[in-house]
Amino acid sequence: MTDARSVVGYHDAFKTLCDRRLIQSMYGECDELMERVLLTLHGQEHTERRAIELKLFRRDFVHYYERQVYPITLDKILKPYLTQGRMDLPLFGKQVNINLSADIAGIDLPEGSLELTNLLISIVTKFGEGATLFHSTREKSEVRKEVAEALAKFDTYFFQPSFLRRQQLLRDIVAGDRSELDMPRDILSTLLEKRDSHELDEAMIRREVAFFMQAGSHSSAVAMVHAFHDIETWCEKNSDDAFLVRQDDLFLQRCVHESLRLHPASPVAWRKAQCPFTLANGEFVEQNGSVVINLKISNQDGEVFGDDPSGFNPYRKVASRVAPYGLTFGVGLHTCFGRELAGGTLPGHVKDLSKHHLGTITNLLKSLYSHNVRRDPDNAPTTDRDTIRRNWGTYPVCIGKPD
Repeated sequence: MTDARSVVGYHDAFKTLCDRRLIQSMYGECDELMERVLLTLHGQEHTERRAIELKLFRRDFVHYYERQVYPITLDKILKPYLTQGRMDLPLFGKQVNINLSADIAGIDLPEGSLELTNLLISIVTKFGEGATLFHSTREKSEVRKEVAEALAKFDTYFFQPSFLRRQQLLRDIVAGDRSELDMPRDILSTLLEKRDSHELDEAMIRREVAFFMQAGSHSSAVAMVHAFHDIETWCEKNSDDAFLVRQDDLFLQRCVHESLRLHPASPVAWRKAQCPFTLANGEFVEQNGSVVINLKISNQDGEVFGDDPSGFNPYRKVASRVAPYGLTFGVGLHTCFGRELAGGTLPGHVKDLSKHHLGTITNLLKSLYSHNVRRDPDNAPTTDRDTIRRNWGTYPVCIGKPD
């Protein structure tokens, strides 16, 4: 790692992320979870797998989840907290997003089963430790063991029932007893349909579904808490404009995009060179040499993001070809599938809000602000000490009418 070539600066980072001579190399420390999942693939296998799964994330799919699935899930989970008047924001974010992730990944989560929901949250939280093992402060062999144990629980309680149900549906469809419309629209179903033609074994499918569960729930929950903290801090300093957070949906989305820029889910991206060549920044890298692309610093490039690029400013203006959240969702072959689902579509010149996607993070905060969410004056937030990533471990808030 000491010989790794470092890439900083938005434009160099953008070009480097798009360079096909470089392959993913940061997520190889926990094969128990990450072996042969989409994120760690490259070349033809990556192209074929991505083509299979990408069709799930078309805009009509995003529209369906944002307008029909998400509100129902959110209201159900939020209701008891409104009675209690308090909640821990990271836990709440996980509870909401675990349900959505289950729908997308293909895990049948029994409605109303709080015990199974909490078990799934604990399992997927452990998957998050495995996926980000590169940045863990814990003994890595211990984390790998815990991830393997979590994967076994996931298989027994969640994956197998969902897997077997979809297998039977496929058999019924082939026999003519059911319509193809009866097949759920999710990652597990899609992979099962392509299982034979793409040589996808059950263990690999289980890892892919588990990874999607982690990516969909963990990253969005973390991003939501960062956004809330940034917004509240900004409102304290800009009280005259604070009302916009609660009254202007597009302004709230701009706040979320600005926070996403400052807090990319992965602060760096590691790549390995498949051949010797000169990088976009002029540095030469040998074959199998490591390249670290600093997304966090690149997202704070003053030449692209203007004055005070490390500060939170929802009024920030960027060039038309630059996303307001920078490189947070990646670019090139490994662009995040869930970019529009989590972050929404870019505002541009929105004329019809009914056709605009705010994204699940903005919608979640919109709902919380409509219920008067605010920091808990009696309990301070704490950081997550199990990772070098600057995430919140706990973030107590009050909700509903003031005491």
